[in-house]
Amino acid sequence: MYRKAARLAADLGYSNVMTFKGGIPAWIKSGYALDTSASLGKTKIPTVNAGNLEAKLGSVQVLDIRSPSLYAMGSIPGSIQIPMGRLSEEYAQLSNDTPTVVVDHAGKQVLAASRFLVSKGFTDVKRLQGGLMNWAANGKPLTK
Repeated sequence: MYRKAARLAADLGYSNVMTFKGGIPAWIKSGYALDTSASLGKTKIPTVNAGNLEAKLGSVQVLDIRSPSLYAMGSIPGSIQIPMGRLSEEYAQLSNDTPTVVVDHAGKQVLAASRFLVSKGFTDVKRLQGGLMNWAANGKPLTK
């Protein structure tokens, strides 16, 4: 089961996925503590489609949470790149007063990143529907 969970996490775009043989039950049985105090709430995060986002460029900050290698292949003009794995350390460089749209590769990690921002006091957060793949499929501009 723990291997399946690791594969699912990797399929969602998480990198550097590690497992503990036997999963959570084995972790607890080994005497290790679980910390659930940092769990993100089930905040509903609205989506925005590619056309609506394009119309708002310049009045929103676009946060691209993809890896540097994917970001280098093309990004939404003016986007801010903070990889998902560094978001908890670097989110402070974002403006809390500007509407934020979170973007990833295929729209699978944006919910977790958006909920994290809301937990840090961001009040106007949306996620790009379908990620950058959808943006590009709709013929929207990319910067390299």
